[in-house]
Amino acid sequence: MNSVAWMDGAWSGKARSAVVGVALLVAVGALALAPWFTSFATQRLLVEIFTVFAMALAWNLLAGYGGLVVVGHQMFVGVGAYALFALSNRLGLNPWLMLPLAAAATALFALLSALPMFRLNGAHFAVGTWVLAEMLRILTLNSEWLGAGGGMPLEALASFDRWTRNAGVYWSALVTGAGALFVARLMLRGKLGLALMSVRDSEAAAAASGVSIQRAKLALWVTAGSITGLAGAVAYMNTLQVTPDASFSLNWSAAAIFIAVLGGIGTLEGPILGTILYFLLRESFASYGSWYFIGLGSLAIATMVFAPGGAWSLVTRRWAIDPFGVRRDMPRR
Repeated sequence: MNSVAWMDGAWSGKARSAVVGVALLVAVGALALAPWFTSFATQRLLVEIFTVFAMALAWNLLAGYGGLVVVGHQMFVGVGAYALFALSNRLGLNPWLMLPLAAAATALFALLSALPMFRLNGAHFAVGTWVLAEMLRILTLNSEWLGAGGGMPLEALASFDRWTRNAGVYWSALVTGAGALFVARLMLRGKLGLALMSVRDSEAAAAASGVSIQRAKLALWVTAGSITGLAGAVAYMNTLQVTPDASFSLNWSAAAIFIAVLGGIGTLEGPILGTILYFLLRESFASYGSWYFIGLGSLAIATMVFAPGGAWSLVTRRWAIDPFGVRRDMPRR
């Protein structure tokens, strides 16, 4: 009887994963048709939604699973964007072919930056990431090779007509958002995810169980950095211009943190729900100026006080659902 119950639970988990997978494929397939049925303005908005979602998901992975609260998350955005623009312009190559190299360049930067950053802990680590992002902004601001304060245009896209350019950027953003979700789920469902969850719950207990804490955090740091760098590269393909003040702006981190807090830190569903709520609020109330920002801040405070687990925790309080199958439960007896 016990084995039958366990098999039923395993089968229901596989069935759930299959249903969610098919639903996501259908959704991505439907969204891929948008360039033929939507305006350029709608496509540009969707590009922003997909790229900001990927950034928020990456930040949520760092803070929610690795305990790495990053204030300077924008450093990955800037590195990815400038890597794409520099490679495309200097080599004269198709920018879409340079996107994987931009992600790889950001991953390499994340690997190198881990050497000094991982020597810091807690608040020192959070502030250290912001300082590093500011250093990169100032360095780029004074680099003539990177366009200095005026930034760089994406010259390689000039040869494409407007429809092709907008559609290509849109599809890149869609793949980036869906790919980030796929990679995050794959990572959390594997050994690395189990290690990160154990580290999140108790570093001492994880270390006593033989988990290599630094190795797990490093793998997460590089993965999240490359996701954010790719999203940053696509985001600035959308604007055709990158500047130091914009790409290394704290606004990127603020948006990612707000979305994660609003949706639910430490979940895959949180960034999805948080991104939807964030853009609904922005598109509906941004015209109210300073009152809009006051409202966002008040909402963030209210969420942390009354629903620390974010909007997704309100859902799970009522329904015991786990659509991505990431939450690990004890085997049924």
